[in-house]
Amino acid sequence: MKNETIEDSALRCLFWKDEILQLLYWMHGEGMGSEISLPQMLPFLNTSYQNLEYHLNKITNSGLLLTLEKNGITHYKFSESGMKEGGRKFSEAFQGMQKAGHGECGPDCEFCYGADGVKLENCVHNCANSSH
Repeated sequence: MKNETIEDSALRCLFWKDEILQLLYWMHGEGMGSEISLPQMLPFLNTSYQNLEYHLNKITNSGLLLTLEKNGITHYKFSESGMKEGGRKFSEAFQGMQKAGHGECGPDCEFCYGADGVKLENCVHNCANSSH
């Protein structure tokens, strides 16, 4: 009998691979560690323990993650290729959000600069005036 909590279709496997790699990359970048256990990941993902374990095993078997035991608990860390893949997936997923904050817009900001590269008077980020 198939476990209904395991999402093992090809599409869901791709989805979970991306989600897990992005999460591990983010956790590493936020200083939460480079060796993360399944229980540490679970609160950040909307899935079951069994499904996460299944996909962590698939990703590990593909060579993107390595495992190590700490106090009897399996921890996962990136392989060299996994770190590159995780960084690429994270960058792709959040590229639209990785722009300068308000008041820091550059000439590529479509809301603050016209097509001619000149700062707009009605800049929506209110960075047209130097008094901000």
